[in-house]
Amino acid sequence: MQKKFNLTSFNLYEFLKHQNAHSFNVPFFLADRHTYKNAHVNFPFRTFSFGLGITYTGEGDVFKIGSTDYLVTAGCLTTVGPGMVCQWTGNYTAEHDTVYFTEELFEGMKNNAFLHSLPFFFHGGRHVIRLSDDQTRKMASLFALLKELKDDKSAVPGMVHALLMLAESFHTGPGSQMPDGSNRNGVSNGISNKEKIAQSFRKLVAEHFPEHKEVAFYATALHITPKYLSEVLQAELGKPAKAFIDEYVVMEAKSLLKQTALSIQEICYWLGFEDASHFNKSFKKLTNMTPTEYRKS
Repeated sequence: MQKKFNLTSFNLYEFLKHQNAHSFNVPFFLADRHTYKNAHVNFPFRTFSFGLGITYTGEGDVFKIGSTDYLVTAGCLTTVGPGMVCQWTGNYTAEHDTVYFTEELFEGMKNNAFLHSLPFFFHGGRHVIRLSDDQTRKMASLFALLKELKDDKSAVPGMVHALLMLAESFHTGPGSQMPDGSNRNGVSNGISNKEKIAQSFRKLVAEHFPEHKEVAFYATALHITPKYLSEVLQAELGKPAKAFIDEYVVMEAKSLLKQTALSIQEICYWLGFEDASHFNKSFKKLTNMTPTEYRKS
């Protein structure tokens, strides 16, 4: 993918720090339900930091990551990593604790590469899972201690590391649940074969969508038929393969239109379209707006 353009015109992590008068000299930021009150970020945005949060209340807000919709309710653990396009489709007013941080937080640790071994921070990972009451209580306890020690620069990296290790244990341990409450007991590593296909597909789309927007490419890479791939995705994600790919591209386009000052032609090039006319036509077909109209909205 073309990487020469500056995509950091709007950085949510820094924006929230500024909105909440938080120091820019520390590589982390704590958020709760009051943090987003005046943010008004209702468009798809690309992340430039890691984020881990636990939701305590609420009947459900839809959090979209790429073109996957997650219903976030009480007891949900949510994780995102850099380079993902996300969007809250409702007003996220539930009680929650979230920590945002960059890799700089762990620079002083002997093994600071552990972040890249946590699949829930990267494309294809399980970004939202449901915790038990006991697991939620444990996360809340660590967050309470982190908030108490947030001004102690020597303690914060260890506290965030503890949260990440606890999250990893919940992802890999028995009894982990999806946001809909379905239990994965008895399935290897808590993941069914169909979910593995869906995860691999999501990862492939994130890596190859500028060059490959057709279902056949991904089906071939996964050694299954396009028909079976769409059946799996319909069951796992609620949409067929082609709809997922198209929606993923639109989410990327929306983030670039709102988050950067790139021209339509540059965005077209970034997303792998042959020309601006093709991009405009595809975007309007899926959104009922031209890229220019969406940027101005």
